Amino acid sequence: MANETTLKVPAIHCDSCVTTITKTLQALPTVVIADADPKTKLVLVRFDDSAVTLDQIREALDEIGFSPD
Repeated sequence: MANETTLKVPAIHCDSCVTTITKTLQALPTVVIADADPKTKLVLVRFDDSAVTLDQIREALDEIGFSPD
């Protein structure tokens, strides 16, 4: 089933952060959109929960140093 969530990620500061987050999340199965915004500190993620869970998305962000609130 398709899901969309927005996560607050305070550690986003620049375009390099955006690139790192986007590449990491898009490497997860069924993540179709991962859009990070350094101004709002928000990450929009659209994914199919049949292959990846929100907890796995949070873990992936934790592993690269961008822990969501």
